[in-house]
Amino acid sequence: MRVTRVSIGICLAALSLSGCVEKPVIAAKYEAENCRRVALYDQATGARINGAEDIAIDRMGEQVFISAYNRHAAEQAVKQRAFAIPEGGVYAISIKTLLENDSNILTIPPIAAANEIPGGLRPHGISYDATAKEVVFINRSYQRINNRWTMTPRIERIGAGGEAFVGQSEIAPCAANDIHASASGTLASFDHASCDWRAGVEDTFSLGRSGVVQDGNILFQGAKFANGITRTLDGTLILAATREKALIIMDETSGKLTVKKKISLPGGPDNLTIAQDGSVVAALHPSLVKMGLHRKLNIGRSPSRIVKIGTAPNGAIGASDIEFLYDDSAALQFAAATVAVEWGNVLIAGSVLDDGLLVCEKS
Repeated sequence: MRVTRVSIGICLAALSLSGCVEKPVIAAKYEAENCRRVALYDQATGARINGAEDIAIDRMGEQVFISAYNRHAAEQAVKQRAFAIPEGGVYAISIKTLLENDSNILTIPPIAAANEIPGGLRPHGISYDATAKEVVFINRSYQRINNRWTMTPRIERIGAGGEAFVGQSEIAPCAANDIHASASGTLASFDHASCDWRAGVEDTFSLGRSGVVQDGNILFQGAKFANGITRTLDGTLILAATREKALIIMDETSGKLTVKKKISLPGGPDNLTIAQDGSVVAALHPSLVKMGLHRKLNIGRSPSRIVKIGTAPNGAIGASDIEFLYDDSAALQFAAATVAVEWGNVLIAGSVLDDGLLVCEKS
């Protein structure tokens, strides 16, 4: 019942927004002919990897960390009160391997074993802490209580090589979405203030009640569906506000976050990454209606759009130069992209709902 109410809320809220399907005003840097689909398989289980929702980059090691699990399959199992809920994995793959392999199929080993995490491994937002050399991610664990499954998000940490779990897991907000870990601390975004029927009310009336937490303390609450969170190379904190179709540039003062400015985008931003040149790369949802239908009801295919927002020499981010990197308005090649990483002239994208990765190269 909750899924139905939230689904209706999402669709109604999306319909209330103008420009649900927007067209790019310039050609994208990476066209369809520059891109290929790469199917990924889990070396430990042999299963095909679906739902590579988020990607974190190890800049020094020139590799990416991928969090993936089949969201539809997991939620269907919960709804049917199945004996077990499908799990996912955390993976590492070098950019060199992605580019040198001529095959569109790769088998990769997980760096986290599902049976080592209480409640199962279903990683959501992911971050790489280069100082601690840790992969930090939000895990959606499930416990069976009175014949019903209850989801509890937790923040998990593992060594970058998967060699060991680091410390105890931390309880995250019920609607924890993305995470950013660095030497200055671990921040998590939460996309709703509530996780019951009231979440649907937030969606329907486009209420700004989501934001950022650290160690259980709310640092900011005022975004409409807070999503991706990252820092620029100079340390500026940026939050994606999906329903506002904007990036929020945060000001950090006395342990609190406030809005410094907002940058409008041609779609609702999901996860954010920092490109090799220091620009911000954002995966966008051009149509929130189609994304809501695809995500909640598995109806149709949601388009993908990826943009890059340039930064000034002093690290300041501006709205004057938004570059279209990839645009698949019909979702013919890759649907519902939720994250993208650009490394030089290589673009790697993942999706919460599609299989494997999209890999693009521009000579």
